[in-house]
Amino acid sequence: MQHPRYKLIAWDFDGVLNANVTDGIFAWMKTFDEDTGMSVRSLATYLFNGRFQRAMVGEADLHELVGEWAASEGVPHRAGEVIDYWFDRDHIPDEKTLAIVRKARTAGVTNVIATNNEVYRADWIEQQGFGDHMHAVFAAGRMRLAKPDLAYFAHIEDAMGVTGKDVILVDDLEENVQAARAHGWDAFHFVPGSHEALEAKLYRQG
Repeated sequence: MQHPRYKLIAWDFDGVLNANVTDGIFAWMKTFDEDTGMSVRSLATYLFNGRFQRAMVGEADLHELVGEWAASEGVPHRAGEVIDYWFDRDHIPDEKTLAIVRKARTAGVTNVIATNNEVYRADWIEQQGFGDHMHAVFAAGRMRLAKPDLAYFAHIEDAMGVTGKDVILVDDLEENVQAARAHGWDAFHFVPGSHEALEAKLYRQG
């Protein structure tokens, strides 16, 4: 018989609950040029040089940033289309991971999303139904904190009332895994195909 090892599981979103990352490349970026006629290289150069990182922690607005880029490309009317494409193409639920979430919930474990997404995508995640599997959704844009900042983990502890080794982070980035461990949590480095190893980590036999 299996017994849960943890009271709370904190699930990263992209690359864990959502199978949208392959070799560090997000799904929406792969066919952006072909599908939209715009340049993903141009967008990435503009956005991911510090601007998105500010939006991620609530210091900038993603819609405004994409609007500025679209205007610089001469297509200001397509800014909303870019974000819709981004979010929709990156919607690839990992059903195997979600089955593990459901099993944990049935066993009485508290499940939360712990993501570095900004506020608009955090809202989108909930609207797509991921939040239905969770007791809470913690997002960097709402918290104004991002992993691997140790204050990120403390914020979740304060909100949920669970600390230390009663908590495990499941994340696809090693730096976040190491930070969670440094804060006193347990952690699992999730990689594609590691579902069985994850289940073995979450439960004890007997």
